[in-house]
Amino acid sequence: MAYADANGIDLSGVTGRLIQTVDLVKNPAPQAFATDTVNGHVFVLQMESSATSSVGNMYLNRIDRQTGVRTGHMHLKGFGHGLAMGVEAVGADSYVWTEVGPLHVTSGGTAFGKAVTRFRFVDGAVLDGATIPQEQKFTPPGSTAGTGPSTDPVNRLLTVMYHKDGNRLFTRYDLMRAAAGEWVPAGPTFTVPAGEDITPAVPSPYLLKPKLTFQGFAALGDVLYVYQWAPYDKDKDPTIPSEFPGVTFLTSYSWTTGERLDRQVVTGADGLTRREPEGLAVEVDPKTQETRLLFGFSNTVPGTEYARDVTISWYPTKPVVDGVKVLSDWEDLVPAAGVVPGTQRPRGRLIALGGTTYLQMRGTLTCSPGLTSDRTIATLPHRLRPTRLIRQNVPRNNHYGRCVCRIEADVNGALWAYGASTDNAITWIDLDGVSVAWR
Repeated sequence: MAYADANGIDLSGVTGRLIQTVDLVKNPAPQAFATDTVNGHVFVLQMESSATSSVGNMYLNRIDRQTGVRTGHMHLKGFGHGLAMGVEAVGADSYVWTEVGPLHVTSGGTAFGKAVTRFRFVDGAVLDGATIPQEQKFTPPGSTAGTGPSTDPVNRLLTVMYHKDGNRLFTRYDLMRAAAGEWVPAGPTFTVPAGEDITPAVPSPYLLKPKLTFQGFAALGDVLYVYQWAPYDKDKDPTIPSEFPGVTFLTSYSWTTGERLDRQVVTGADGLTRREPEGLAVEVDPKTQETRLLFGFSNTVPGTEYARDVTISWYPTKPVVDGVKVLSDWEDLVPAAGVVPGTQRPRGRLIALGGTTYLQMRGTLTCSPGLTSDRTIATLPHRLRPTRLIRQNVPRNNHYGRCVCRIEADVNGALWAYGASTDNAITWIDLDGVSVAWR
């Protein structure tokens, strides 16, 4: 049964897309992300491979929020694992909150930062955590292991996750005061109830590991959201092809009562093959002013074995209007070489109707002297890209009774046209009737 929390978020509801399958500066998977909507950036933390460097080193990627193009990066030494992060816009600058050393190194050799810090993003810079003055670091009282900060841009709060006495705790601080070094809790500390890391019984093609892996968190108002993952248990059943993609869970808690509000299996972006959950964040969309809960996944870069990319989706907070929720309003498609817009330029949008999400298109594409083979005709914006192949038959120029062709859109946003040949050239394609289920 659908449940919308105090923020209007339904964890079983429809989701939109922010960026999809964006390559990062180095191979390892992303760990956490946050956005600077004022300056149009997405920031993504990823670990540096321990095979080539000391443990606890990370890369911080900067990505254009609109185009998905990586626009810069920093190298962070001795910072940790990237459990969570936050970003503040200060004029044209982006200030980043992350964990930082001293490091807590597990028996398995994984390093986590025991403190949190704030620094200005400088493209190409190398920042060594050991050189950051102690007064610019904060270690939660009694913390014994890894920490992680996350920003609530709506309420201007910074939430710090830490471990104490075997429990996972979260404390909120005023964002401006924390930036000034004043660490006074803004209300009570939240302790995750016992047993919340036990894997729920849910349908799965393979056996799941009995304990959930923590993959991120975010707080918005009185609600705390926790991101968790149950990999396939290949250790107990070696016949399982891989531990990926497993099953991803998102749980919400009331900060006031400490009770669980909801827990759902995350179905967004389910066409990604590796699909490891990585990070939660909150943002306010600059175009619609809608507050959104973002959730991320890593995936294997096609044609590689170890390189990972990042996909970020989001849950809406605003209700549907007349039964329809616009997840992404009309945006231009980018025509391929040799293809030009017709009288009405080609555009697409994403809507949800009755719990199903649809990609809709309109406009025309013209091709001169004409398409004579199957090929790409346009590229979809990141916000419209599906993770599963979608297709529909559409009108085209009539050639001896052949007046329909098939279009398909893939995970990389390429829009293909099929059916052309040397004796059956396609000179125009009409997209006005496109409305196809999207995942």
